[in-house]
Amino acid sequence: MSRHVLRAGTRRVRLLAAASLLAAAALTGCSGAATDGASNADTQTLTLAISAPPNLDPYKANIDLNNIPTVALAYAPLIRMNADRTFTGELAESFGYVDQQNKTFQMKLRPGLTFADGTPLDAKAVVASLEYMRKVSPKAKTWAGTITSITAPDASTVVVTNKAPNPSMRQIFSQAVLSGSIISPAGLADPDQLAQRTFGAGPYVLDAAETVPNDHYTYVANPRYWNKADQHWKKVVVRIIPDSNSTVQAIQSGQVDYAALNADAGPAVKAAGLRHVTASVALVGVVLADRNGTVAPALKDVRVRQALNHAIDRATITKTIFGDFAHPTSQTAAPGFDGYQPALDDRYPYDPAKAKQLLTEAGYPNGFTLKVEAHTPGIGVVTQAVIGQWKKIGVNVELTTDTQVQQWLENVLSRKFPVVGFGYGNLPTYLSSLDFMRPVPNPFNPFATADAELARLLDQAIAEPDQGKQSALFKQAVARTTELAWFAPVVRMDGIGVMGPRTAGVQTTADNGLPSVVTLRPAS
Repeated sequence: MSRHVLRAGTRRVRLLAAASLLAAAALTGCSGAATDGASNADTQTLTLAISAPPNLDPYKANIDLNNIPTVALAYAPLIRMNADRTFTGELAESFGYVDQQNKTFQMKLRPGLTFADGTPLDAKAVVASLEYMRKVSPKAKTWAGTITSITAPDASTVVVTNKAPNPSMRQIFSQAVLSGSIISPAGLADPDQLAQRTFGAGPYVLDAAETVPNDHYTYVANPRYWNKADQHWKKVVVRIIPDSNSTVQAIQSGQVDYAALNADAGPAVKAAGLRHVTASVALVGVVLADRNGTVAPALKDVRVRQALNHAIDRATITKTIFGDFAHPTSQTAAPGFDGYQPALDDRYPYDPAKAKQLLTEAGYPNGFTLKVEAHTPGIGVVTQAVIGQWKKIGVNVELTTDTQVQQWLENVLSRKFPVVGFGYGNLPTYLSSLDFMRPVPNPFNPFATADAELARLLDQAIAEPDQGKQSALFKQAVARTTELAWFAPVVRMDGIGVMGPRTAGVQTTADNGLPSVVTLRPAS
């Protein structure tokens, strides 16, 4: 999921969100899958598995497969994003822009809401929670950076005012990016305790007495939850199992009921014959960052950048590394989001002859050498595969691979590397444009490249009140970025929601594309 220097934290969150999708299965060890879980006969307890300990503070939590489930259990969002990317009310029974410029957003709360601790959940409490979010959440510095004020004109109304058009208020205050999760005044009185206890209005409450941090977290039903029909279990146990193969085995044996896994766990899931659903959750590829030729003059020519795209055999890379749980793509947008266009997935078909022709036309018949930076493990693997294919058209690479995210950030922002391997969680075009398309230094545009036509399209889109027209403008912006070849996207990775026999079948939903744990139901 931090403009200029301050935005490094935000970029780190976004990078970690993508990197966690790639890295979870690479971790080793397992926290005793045979103990501390629910028995097969216990039909009132749901047992989940995640790969690393969660951050219980919803605003500090990274948007990944470890934090999304635990936040959803304890913290109700103001708005819920549905599987089809539409929105319905949760704590807010109605919501929307009240102007024609996407600057003023209003939410009306349901009557009679209370937090799990018994405190009234009114507009004043929501304002206090969202102000804490603006203060501590790295992602808020970018995605909610346009917000100038959040007010409560009465006990049931919250008004958010932006200094510039921001068409993503619905998503920002939904469960999809965690920033709409509301914390009670008791939790805000001492924010340090948010790391050990929960202070939400969600369907469940953390039972600290039955929790062993870093091993398992136990949640019990919240008696004050507003929507009893959505409480399907008396208890939910979240287990930490770092190794995906161990998680698959635990689901097979009935010790775990559900887990969200990465694409590289797909073969094990298929071999075990487990029920599962998939959804696109992240993009992996290469940023052709030095578009003005500052340190790599060849990249200033769009024909060179297009040649590098045509030199990538995306289908082979996807199949070899991820099997059936990923999809080759040439664009930065994902299905279900406003900028996505199916035709752009194959905008740069694998064509080494055309790649060589474009290089020759640009004045590089014998190729050239590039410095490339990547992060391990999954991002580095894809980057190395791309490098091997570029070598076939005469483009040689000096690769630097970092094992720590912070080192990756420092190297990328140093502008010493004209090309960067990257991973990025799927987002609406407005939110991703803040990283991909705007001339602000960040890991996905470290040289702060600008394009007048792209800026014009984005400025029109964010201020357009008609969502159909807005979507068309965002599609044009994604097409423009693709044509400029600012990126060389390679693969759109799936997440895998894996279910045991004690849970009913589910459909994909909007929590990173995978089922929300609060929608899981007993099989009978």
